[in-house]
Amino acid sequence: MKRGHFIAVSLMVILSLVMLSLMGATWSVRTYRDMRDDYTRQIESIMEESTYQYISILSGTNINIGSISRFHSIVADELHTSGIATDFMVEVLSTTDNEPICLMSKGGEHLGSQHLSAERRFTPLILRLTVDAPHIAIMRNMRWMLSLQIASIVVLIITFVYLLRTLLRAKSINDIRRDLTHNITHELKTPIAAAYAATDALLTIPGMAEEEKVRTEYLNMTLTELKRLGSMVDEILRSSTEEYTSEQLRKELVDVNEMTNKVVASMSLKYDSRNIAWHTDIEAGLDIVADPIHLEGAISALVDNAIKYSFDSVEVMITAVSKANNIAIVVEDHGCGMTRGELKHIFDKFYRVPTGNRHDTKGYGLGLYYVKCIIKRHGGNIRVTSTKGYGSRFEITLPRHGR
Repeated sequence: MKRGHFIAVSLMVILSLVMLSLMGATWSVRTYRDMRDDYTRQIESIMEESTYQYISILSGTNINIGSISRFHSIVADELHTSGIATDFMVEVLSTTDNEPICLMSKGGEHLGSQHLSAERRFTPLILRLTVDAPHIAIMRNMRWMLSLQIASIVVLIITFVYLLRTLLRAKSINDIRRDLTHNITHELKTPIAAAYAATDALLTIPGMAEEEKVRTEYLNMTLTELKRLGSMVDEILRSSTEEYTSEQLRKELVDVNEMTNKVVASMSLKYDSRNIAWHTDIEAGLDIVADPIHLEGAISALVDNAIKYSFDSVEVMITAVSKANNIAIVVEDHGCGMTRGELKHIFDKFYRVPTGNRHDTKGYGLGLYYVKCIIKRHGGNIRVTSTKGYGSRFEITLPRHGR
């Protein structure tokens, strides 16, 4: 996915989340206001009905302490009938002064700080009913709707994060594919160009093919480059290793010390131009039931990486010891090392630690992927620790007698 498309999709998703959140908030506020207005109208209706009953009972008598208790009882019955459970207070106030003065009151011992009042005026008195504000009751009634709304927003956020991670991963895979194509093209062109030049020289330059020494040199050059091409193809084909089953591994008893010596000899020949300091410490008589070809290939891949990602001075340590029914093989170097972010992806297919625009460190990102597949097929595991600028340490643990 292109960067512009990725940003557009991200902005659209974020905008959708914001709009949904605003719509949910607007709906919640509107629902709250409607329920509060209904509650207020209900209290006013209860006040009207209670006042009517109260006046009918008084039938012209004066309001007194006893009668205010009766009004309190009528209001309590009306609230109970309406299904409203709240503390309340009834009052009789005088209107003879500018500010109403409370003459009598009953109830309200547990009223909260926020009130809702309804009153009825009778010259020169006022009957007032005061109840708790309905905020808590309304929120309690709305709790399931609010919970569902919050849960929906959370699910949408999680979905967005998952989508974002998927898009980032797709972008990363696209970058890896582009780098892989670039690396393969760059590496294949070199041996092809060398073999082509050598063959073309033998065919077009008069007399060159007739001189045995020159002819042999150019043919050897062509053979070397073709072998190099074959090695590159083999490395790419090894990426299908994960499709093998454990039965396809041809296991036999392998001498770990002998295998290590083969790896050291092979790598020394391959990197004869580099000054490599080898340090091997293999437990005497150590052997393992494994596929000799693939196990040696896995160790060779680790050693190859240790050399390629080292500085001018190369130092490689290989150790192997037995641990109960397992063996541990460690390949360690003092090379450039890796960051924590790079360590998370080193076993991913086609992943390569970034080296800028350098092409002296070649590969397709299949070496460590191949190692992981082989170790997994043998029933083992691999761990890696690394510090940027100080080197890396790979430890392989394998069952000594097979699965």
